[in-house]
Amino acid sequence: MDALLLIDTDDASYPSDDAMETLGDIVTRTRAVGGVLIFVSTKDELVDTPDEELSIFVPDEEDLVLRSEIPDVFEGIDDLAAGLHDLSVDRVIIAGADATTAAADDSAPSVGAPGAVYASAMAALVCNFDVIILADSTTDPDGELVTWGDVAANAGAMVKKTADTWLRM
Repeated sequence: MDALLLIDTDDASYPSDDAMETLGDIVTRTRAVGGVLIFVSTKDELVDTPDEELSIFVPDEEDLVLRSEIPDVFEGIDDLAAGLHDLSVDRVIIAGADATTAAADDSAPSVGAPGAVYASAMAALVCNFDVIILADSTTDPDGELVTWGDVAANAGAMVKKTADTWLRM
């Protein structure tokens, strides 16, 4: 079974209208078939935001809404991998805003460095999930599509267009 994992899809983090429209299609398909839909925020400033306001896709009571203090959501959320395995999830489809986290002292440049989507996709591979990264629905902080797809594919992830991705339930 698949789980759709959306990271940092709040309005400020996910500025691309094209990517939002594309991703909205698979969110609708996931909900229509009763699939596992997970919204995760890695942003400190949204820790007190109500669940239904955490994403432009408006999580509802059947969706899983989580918060992670670090970009790798599998490390930042206790038992996420184990819980997904318990639900018989074997493939994670991942997308969202791949915002980088600045160094604590701002001495190290983070421009172009992969963020939470990339870190979580790599962690999902390590946690023994098949991973699909939605290339046309994963953006950098400027709303541009990320450029690290080849690196992720070389690590074992599949990189696909959203319309070409079929959900297994």
